[in-house]
Amino acid sequence: MKTRTAAGFILARFVDGEPRYLLLRGARSGDWLPPKGHTDNDTDTVEATARRETEEEAGITELRVVQGFERSIEYDVETAKRGRYRKRVTYLLATTGTEGVTCSDEHTDAGWFGLDEAIRKISFEQMRDVLRAADAHLRATLPR
Repeated sequence: MKTRTAAGFILARFVDGEPRYLLLRGARSGDWLPPKGHTDNDTDTVEATARRETEEEAGITELRVVQGFERSIEYDVETAKRGRYRKRVTYLLATTGTEGVTCSDEHTDAGWFGLDEAIRKISFEQMRDVLRAADAHLRATLPR
């Protein structure tokens, strides 16, 4: 089975000193997930893909990558357009001061959620694990 690669950001914005995480609601699936998308070609880097997809899906361009965090998940996908394939999504962690989100046509809603609420909104355990790990990394690297 062919593997397709994708990338995205776990994107945090601080409100009263606490991180809030961006989730987008998929127009087709209704699932709440961070911004992500397929790499365009073999030369696309994870960061370049994540930046492009965050801009395309949420309209956010101002962000700072948090070093030392990278997690990947894999799952099987079947679509009428592409058939059956394995999808590997690599997430990086970034922060932004941007509050406003401009959803693409691929999404019906967006929001900034605290960790507990974000975990409740996400349907997939692998994705919840990535978000928990990102939150732990972010808190460990915050200046004290």
